[in-house]
Amino acid sequence: MTVLGCFVERQPATAQDVSRYRAYVLESSLDSVLEESGVRAKDVQTVHERPAEIHELEWRRPFLTSDGELADPVHDITFAFYNRALYQITVSYARDRTDGLTSNDIIEALSVTYGSPIVTAAISRPPMALRDSVAVAQWDNRSSSATLFRDTYSSEFKLILMSKALSARARDAIHEAIRMDAIEAPRRELEQRTKKANDASAAREKTRTINKAAFRP
Repeated sequence: MTVLGCFVERQPATAQDVSRYRAYVLESSLDSVLEESGVRAKDVQTVHERPAEIHELEWRRPFLTSDGELADPVHDITFAFYNRALYQITVSYARDRTDGLTSNDIIEALSVTYGSPIVTAAISRPPMALRDSVAVAQWDNRSSSATLFRDTYSSEFKLILMSKALSARARDAIHEAIRMDAIEAPRRELEQRTKKANDASAAREKTRTINKAAFRP
């Protein structure tokens, strides 16, 4: 079952319940998100395998020619998982569906679901992946947050929902994985060079054996 293509999903969360985006709830299992989105399991990307499993899954809006008022404004959604539990939802809105809209227009629409945003001064800084964006609104409670970003140079909007507990664990795991990769890089490179040399030597020996047996002066 997939509901992402249906902009008229009508089961809004209660005010300040920022753990949900449409049918997707933070801390849900990877399998449940696969089932709900209709994305194939083989499209799950493994980002890191240790010290924790970090996976990503992307849903993209099917190409449809529609100028209707209820056309889904979502272009794509990226789901991020820590040990197969959903810790972040990144929603990218299509430029053609937000063209001409102000930040306040988007905030007003989201506030129907999430309630009033927190004061501007308390908004978190954009992550490095969105360094060309500015955070224009944020909704927050004890366990999760939702932040609306607008691209500095265009009318592109992104909404990021995060589980605070799982995001912190995922962030630590990713930093540790990067550190471990850096330490292990020289050994892996040596292993790859050795394997490449051994494979080339084996190929040469195989060719020699075949040609030697067939050679008739």
